[in-house]
Amino acid sequence: MAAHGGEFSHVGGIGLGVGTAACYRRPGQTWTFFEIDLLVVSLARDRRYFHYLSDCAPEARMMVGDGRLALSRDPGPAYDLLIMDAFSSDAIPMHMLTREAIAVYLSRLAPSGLLLFHISNRHLDLTPVLADLAGDAGLAALIQHDPGDQDNYYFATSWVAMARQDNRLPPLAEDGRWKAMTSRPGRRVWTDDYGNLLSVTRTWRRLLGVYSED
Repeated sequence: MAAHGGEFSHVGGIGLGVGTAACYRRPGQTWTFFEIDLLVVSLARDRRYFHYLSDCAPEARMMVGDGRLALSRDPGPAYDLLIMDAFSSDAIPMHMLTREAIAVYLSRLAPSGLLLFHISNRHLDLTPVLADLAGDAGLAALIQHDPGDQDNYYFATSWVAMARQDNRLPPLAEDGRWKAMTSRPGRRVWTDDYGNLLSVTRTWRRLLGVYSED
C-alpha cells in the first residue's frame, strides 16, 4: 500500500477481524469494511479490547453481512483497493475464491484498481487456486511469502496482488519480495459449482510431493 501512496482514495476490506488493517489508512482515504459477524464489529469497536479502529479509522463505514453479497450490493463508488482477508482459518469461505467471486470483485473495482488477498493459512495452500483464478480472469498477479520472525512475534504471512493491467504491479515487483504467479494449464478453476479443498490441504500436498512456498 505504501508503494502506491495516495492513489487509493477508496479502500474496501472484506473481513474485519479486530481492525488491524485500519491502521494502514492514509489521510484522505475512505475505508469500508465488510464483516459477516456483528459481534466481531462490536468487539473491534470496543476500546476496552482494541484501539485500531478508533485510533486509525474511526469514520470507517461498516457493512454487516456476507462479504461477497454485501459488496455486490454496495451502492458506493468503485474501490481503488479491495483487501480480502477471510482465509486464515481451517474453514474458509470457498464462495469467495471462485470465478464468480472474482467477477464480483472486478465489478466493484476501479479500472486501475488493485485486489489484495491475505492467504496466510497453516492448513491450506491457496496459492494455486489464486494463480488459476487470475489466469482465468486475465489478470496480472504477484505473490509474496514473508517468513516473519517468530522470536519477535512477527509471524509469516502470504499475500497475493492482482490487477487488470501489468503497469499497476511494478511498484510491488520491484521490491524483490513479490514473485510473478502463473496459472496451471488445463487445471479446473474453482467456481460456485466446483471446489477441491483436499487438493490444497498442506498435509495432502506434502504426501503428493507438490507442496511448495514458491
